[in-house]
Amino acid sequence: MPDLQEHFARAIALAAEQLGSDAAPVIVVEPSAVPEAGDYSSPVAFRLAKSMRRPPREIAESLARILEANPPPYTRAVTASGGGYLNFLVDFDSFAPEVVREALSVGDVVAPDSAAGVKVVVEHTATNPNKAAHLGHLRNACIGDTVSRLLRATGHRVEVQNYIDDTGVQVADVLVGIRHLGLQPEEGESFDRFCSRAYVEVCHRYETEPALLDLRRETLRAIEARDGEIATAAKELTSRIVDCHLRTMARAGISYDLLTWESDIIELGFLRQALDLLLEHGVMRRPDQGPLSGCWVLPLEETLEGGEADLVDAKVLIKSDGIATYTAKDIAYHLWKFGVLGLDFGYRLWADGGPSTSTSEPDLATLDPLQFGHAGRVVNVIDQRQSAPQRVVKEALRRLGFEGQADALHHLAYEVVALSPAAADALGVDTTSGKSQYALSGRQGIEIGADALLDEAQRQVEAKARNADTAARLAASAVRYYLLRFGLNSIITFDFEEALRTSGDSGVYLQYAHARACGILQRVDPLPMPARALELSSQERELIKVIAEFPRAVAEAAASLTPSTLAAYTFRLATSFNDVYEHTERLYRIQDPEVRGVRRGVVDAARATLARALQLLGMEPLARI
Repeated sequence: MPDLQEHFARAIALAAEQLGSDAAPVIVVEPSAVPEAGDYSSPVAFRLAKSMRRPPREIAESLARILEANPPPYTRAVTASGGGYLNFLVDFDSFAPEVVREALSVGDVVAPDSAAGVKVVVEHTATNPNKAAHLGHLRNACIGDTVSRLLRATGHRVEVQNYIDDTGVQVADVLVGIRHLGLQPEEGESFDRFCSRAYVEVCHRYETEPALLDLRRETLRAIEARDGEIATAAKELTSRIVDCHLRTMARAGISYDLLTWESDIIELGFLRQALDLLLEHGVMRRPDQGPLSGCWVLPLEETLEGGEADLVDAKVLIKSDGIATYTAKDIAYHLWKFGVLGLDFGYRLWADGGPSTSTSEPDLATLDPLQFGHAGRVVNVIDQRQSAPQRVVKEALRRLGFEGQADALHHLAYEVVALSPAAADALGVDTTSGKSQYALSGRQGIEIGADALLDEAQRQVEAKARNADTAARLAASAVRYYLLRFGLNSIITFDFEEALRTSGDSGVYLQYAHARACGILQRVDPLPMPARALELSSQERELIKVIAEFPRAVAEAAASLTPSTLAAYTFRLATSFNDVYEHTERLYRIQDPEVRGVRRGVVDAARATLARALQLLGMEPLARI
């Protein structure tokens, strides 16, 4: 699709050289803030004024004369205004048909990235398999899934992984509740919700019955030993919960290429191999005094006292009781991700039509191992509270000599999700405290299951939808968009009224715009798009400009790994299309076939671009609501 901003920037650079500038300023071209002056403008003359020792307006006028003599493609006029701004007026008669043609032919790769080539592993979700997925996990998965879609849309090879921490202490807690406290599911209770309840109950019991902590330690040791009845029970429990997680995430359009299991990392010797490497390279130490005595640690900060190194800060990798921390296993996992560990999983299908999964059982390994891992770049979607452990993993890679891999490891951090009082009340949370927002805490039992949230959203949009299936899709779109439209550094206070409204910046509004475009096209038979787009309204010209920006918006969102960038663009596209609908003659009333052909083409281009943008956001475009 023609990128006018890029065309104009290149033309300005050549004109500046012709004008005698020996500077190479960053040339910015943006949609004009003063529409009557032009469609696009650039402040480049202000940047050149110092080096050329001329007034900005004089430079802008000189550049305009050069560009007028040899105008860039799709240019109607070039002018100077406002004391030094360079303005471009677009020839929409020739530009609009090209934009329509390109918009209707956009394929899987929207904006090819010249840097694409190396494989990107995106890890997201990683919900502890001891409970149901909650709202926070859903935000994580929506971010990771959209980032993966964006990277693929810019030509990258992407593998999406979901790490299953099935040897963690939380799994041991649930097993204590089931095996020693006799906790059982209630009638009609899903298995993942039961395990969430059991986890909370056991954590409360630890406070009143400290002796249970010994059972926890024994259970955790048996799980990590990867042998015996308890390890088998843990695998069965976590497998059932992962099935629940996959069904939950599928409701929001989220899927995975590979499930990687922590138990396989231990059984296949990944952890031992990684620890041996850390020891061999002197990265890991074992203090013999102080609070970390007996632990194996990665020193982060040291001071010299009396000629000897004294630890100021260190990350524990192996505790004094011999139990490995999550960070130690994460280092091993990342050495495997980059293909530098020297060991590999076996691989099989998790289920028909489902993702692949790692396995430690050779007899079950049926898939080609070369298709998994071996990343050139890794993106980990993990909330900002895990920033410190992620820095340790990066530092461990660096100290092991894997500088390139450390540089290619990116922690995509994001803030947490809370509930508004109205949302908390609708979902059964006690709101008598009168807080402005309600934070989630799995240990305290203050959390909202992702399924419960999607169910409530579906219930609230049923009156707006033609049937239950449409309501489910509309609700999933609304929830997903709400979790994506905020910047990653924003704490989201989820509110149903805000997420489900039909006007303004919401997923429902975007879906209505797409359905409206589909409805318009159904009423008018296809017509050829004329070579010249005559009689476009100002609203249609603006819409053409927004459609043309789609590849640029995708490229920017993919490069910065920010789904909110694409969300903001999609809202602007929907708003621009609705502006056309509100202020132009109804398409079916237009008699002139050429004018009707042009305007139908514009509507079709808007529909196609909206549909592709919604798909990249993980929202299924609805033709009818």
